[in-house]
Amino acid sequence: MRFLTSFGMTSTKCEETHKIKTQYYMKKLVLIIAIITTALSVRAQKVWTLDECVDYALEHNVRVLQSMVSQDNAMYQYKMAKNAWLPTVSADASESFGFGQSPSYNGVYVQNNSASTSFGISMGMPLFNGLSLYNQMKSTNLDYEASKKDLEAVKYDLKLLIMSYYMQVVYNKELKAIAEKQLAITEEQHAKTQQLFELGKVAEANVYESAAQVATAKSTLVQAENTLMLSILDIVQTLELESVEGFDVVSPEIFTAIDSQSLPSQEATFDFALQHQPKMEAANMRLEKTYYDVKATKSAWYPSLRLFAGYSNSYYRYLSSGYENESFSKQIENNGRTQIGVSLSVPIFNAFQTKYRVKMSKLSIQNQELEISNTAKELKKEIQQAFYSAIAAEQKYKAAEETFLSAQVAYRFSNESFDAGKSTLLELNESKNRLFKSESEMLQAKYDYLYRLKVLEFYNK
Repeated sequence: MRFLTSFGMTSTKCEETHKIKTQYYMKKLVLIIAIITTALSVRAQKVWTLDECVDYALEHNVRVLQSMVSQDNAMYQYKMAKNAWLPTVSADASESFGFGQSPSYNGVYVQNNSASTSFGISMGMPLFNGLSLYNQMKSTNLDYEASKKDLEAVKYDLKLLIMSYYMQVVYNKELKAIAEKQLAITEEQHAKTQQLFELGKVAEANVYESAAQVATAKSTLVQAENTLMLSILDIVQTLELESVEGFDVVSPEIFTAIDSQSLPSQEATFDFALQHQPKMEAANMRLEKTYYDVKATKSAWYPSLRLFAGYSNSYYRYLSSGYENESFSKQIENNGRTQIGVSLSVPIFNAFQTKYRVKMSKLSIQNQELEISNTAKELKKEIQQAFYSAIAAEQKYKAAEETFLSAQVAYRFSNESFDAGKSTLLELNESKNRLFKSESEMLQAKYDYLYRLKVLEFYNK
């Protein structure tokens, strides 16, 4: 009996000890998993700056990559035109069979079947072709330089797009923070209203009204979170990233104070952009290119002179009996032929083909001049829109800032009045809603103004 009792007690203690150890190891395992999960979450979270977003987009955006391919193609076109001055060298070999009358190794035709092997090497080099090669080289070089400017223009547009999306994300982050603050204040106000009702100082309808305000504030927060996620999706897709998970941008505190920003001169901005904007530079280069195209086309009216040289040899052998074939080495020694000379080609009449090609090339000049004029008009329109949009955004921001400051003061007095029992909950809610609405409008005007300033800054770079 004692044995059984002792054994039972010992067994119970062992079970308790095992249970304690199990709980200890489970807690330790859970702690390790939590640490690893936190570490992975921190590692996955990347906070992007505006410069990092722009740099990443310039390396991965499809439009930029396509423009780079076009630039490489223009570069190869230029190299081909540049190397057209070099001599061309080619080698050839042939094997032929003759039946009946066949030429012999000494040039006499004989009545016999025969075979001949010939080979040679030749070289040709242009000496003069009416400056066609020179003008083509200048034309393709200008096209190559214009393609570089096209790439800069694509990068410029992409930077503006990224900046627009980036500003939208930052703005929506602040809207979310405002919604969170509004919810916290509304919940605090609801708790205060509940206490006042319990003390018999306000009617029960006020409690339901404050509860409805809490629900509205929660809905506003959810909407702000969804809007933020959609704006993050916009910039993530533009960056060609695979997922929005873990993506975030820097907090707005790093932006330069907006009060230190000033608008540049509209006239100076347009004059500078007219000379330095990539699309204007590309258009001017292509206009200059068309002049060289006309010159290259006109070169078909001039004579061309070409240097040529070559070496050839052959081996003949009779296939029928009765004729003696000389040895391969003897024929190679005797049949070799070297030549060098120049050839002159003088155009006389080609059915007016060159005449109309020149006329069409001149039409390209007119078309490119119109293109430059249209590009300049579009550029001026863009700068005017950016300038007046910036002025409007500045005025809207200043007005919204004053409205927000006034709303802050009004809400403070309304809150104090409600606490003192001098105003109703409805009046307090109206004051609070005006405060958060004015703060949202001020933020929107702030980031719109900051974006407009950045656009004008791009035109002045």
